[in-house]
Amino acid sequence: MCGLNHCPILENIGDLLPARRIIRGHIETETPPGVFVGTYGYPQVYAGPTAMFERDFWDYSSDKFGLSMEKIISIHSNIYRTGSKVNIRKVDERLKINLMESSSSVKPLEISFDGRMAQSEKVRESFFETPVGPLAFMENLKIQGNPKIPGRVDYFYNDPYEKASEAVWELFRSNMGISYIQNLLTAGVLGVKNERKMVPTRWAITATDDIIFKKLKSSIIRNPWVDSIEFYSRSFLGNAFQIFIFPGSFSFEMQERWNKGSLWGEGGVEMDYEGIEGRKNYASAIAGAYYAARLSVSQNLYGRGRQGKIIVMRSVGNEYYSPLGVWVIRRTVEEAMKQRPVKFSSRDELIREIRPIITEGFTISKTMREMAVQRKLEDF
Repeated sequence: MCGLNHCPILENIGDLLPARRIIRGHIETETPPGVFVGTYGYPQVYAGPTAMFERDFWDYSSDKFGLSMEKIISIHSNIYRTGSKVNIRKVDERLKINLMESSSSVKPLEISFDGRMAQSEKVRESFFETPVGPLAFMENLKIQGNPKIPGRVDYFYNDPYEKASEAVWELFRSNMGISYIQNLLTAGVLGVKNERKMVPTRWAITATDDIIFKKLKSSIIRNPWVDSIEFYSRSFLGNAFQIFIFPGSFSFEMQERWNKGSLWGEGGVEMDYEGIEGRKNYASAIAGAYYAARLSVSQNLYGRGRQGKIIVMRSVGNEYYSPLGVWVIRRTVEEAMKQRPVKFSSRDELIREIRPIITEGFTISKTMREMAVQRKLEDF
């Protein structure tokens, strides 16, 4: 990606990973639970349950927010991916059932398979999404234990008519974790029976964030505006967020700057935006982080029965030297929104009080430009 004949990012991560462990022969272990579906060669992809090198290493349903970079990488590196080459539209029935159980169980699940480590690793499907262990080619997958599947999930799996988007929303409303719902979507557990298919993990993460957001937004846009300008902030592992909510009809903007020494090195400010009418294309400048941040702020507005114009500014420093996944963005913004906001009565007061933080961001902001020229009914 950078033109060098070696990768300094992988060298940094490699120093933190345990010695490369061999996966060969008959394997008996546990899945966290979870599944991985790749993107390379789509629709012919590698798919299988994730597996642990060491059992009982970590409760993978636990929240990682607040842990150190080293601890998180250590946790992730205890997981490796298993995969059989499949066409996502024509999955063997036995494998399909095994993946359903692997993704749906809410407790670690005993699995066994015959495996061998892949020799040619597709780096972009492991370290650059989140640092996990290698890919093991898998045959003869068997579920040894009994999965513990919530009744609500079992209901949607056996319902041949419920759309995936509706099932995702209902599970979210039932307080199912977002990462758990993403697993279900990845494994093809949800949706109209004859239209179900596995979804590459990377796509399922963003799709879940987007589906839940759109359901929240349908209520948010009917709510009254926030009554003052609100400012929130929070940092985690070199990811510093400043969040502004202005009175007005719903819109969302995210700006992102990678600073010197950070994962991708120093660069300019990237930005994606949408108005109340929503997006018609993918947020390609900021990608998955946009959807994760948008969801967390929207959950807060939905819970308060309010709407507003949102600007999220993310600044990434040198503490963030390894990719950890968009959960970092989702959780950090979520934590920011739990804080008591600093409130301002006008944009002039806001800019005067926190000018060092936002001078460049507000200069290029589409939201700020629109508010400067947009007239309200009371103006007439």
